[in-house]
Amino acid sequence: MTARHTRPRPQRRPASPCIVLPWAVADGARNMAVDEAMLELAADGSTLLRFYGWEPWCLSLGRHQAAPDRLLGRAPDDLRPGVDAVRRPTGGRSVFHGPEITYAFACPARAWGGPRAVLQTVHRALGEGLRSLGVPLDTVGGDAAEASLAEASRISAASCFRDPAPGELTARGRKLVGSAQCRRRGGVLQHGSILLDDRQRLGDLDGGDVGPDEGAVAGVSGKGPAIGLNELLDPAPDPRLIVERLADRVAGAFGAPGPAATGASAGTATSPALIRLAARYEHIHRSRAWLWLRERPCATA
Repeated sequence: MTARHTRPRPQRRPASPCIVLPWAVADGARNMAVDEAMLELAADGSTLLRFYGWEPWCLSLGRHQAAPDRLLGRAPDDLRPGVDAVRRPTGGRSVFHGPEITYAFACPARAWGGPRAVLQTVHRALGEGLRSLGVPLDTVGGDAAEASLAEASRISAASCFRDPAPGELTARGRKLVGSAQCRRRGGVLQHGSILLDDRQRLGDLDGGDVGPDEGAVAGVSGKGPAIGLNELLDPAPDPRLIVERLADRVAGAFGAPGPAATGASAGTATSPALIRLAARYEHIHRSRAWLWLRERPCATA
């Protein structure tokens, strides 16, 4: 009787407890490059969370979203004068990244219950953190995750924040947090915007060009389908406190051993692997061809 030789099954790497990267502010290309680097590290078993801001303000397009014909091939700030532009690795519609706190969470796609469970867990944790600050969030239904993912797949020229989807975090019936996911090579990335002030009319690609200066945005804020924390809390907390509360709740929901701090595990943010991967992806996100959806360049070594 001959022995049967079978190829051993590859061992699935368990997800590591969540590591919180330090707060950072960068332009659109750099921010998206770091998010993609997190996604690649997640495919190897890492669970990573970071919160960040944008300088300059930036208009992001969904991965498959078409820009208006009048803008094709032009410089990024032709979308909005004085404003950066970038294409996200996630789908969905345009978002204007101005006065906000942005989060990114990456983990193995088969960890923590899978992408839909991750979406629910992140939203639940963000909601807990916001409520701890006194934000009067609306109640979310039980089948929220699937409805939210279905809504994120719809593409139009309208801003992502124009149509609150079931399952997204809202207050007074208006959208406060917008999120999107992508899954690639065994990792899942979810990132989203927590509005400090509603400027999302600037994210409508079918609208007129509006600059970021105070005179140009007069009348843009408020009373639309989106809402910022400035309309819900008086006074609004220091953004550092907001980030600490949100990081603590989200990281704790994904196995962090203790209270998370925005400066915790800072060494991971400067690890050679993350720096190297982010530099490669930054080349993609600075490409005008990728911004206008002609092609996605290969990452450079």
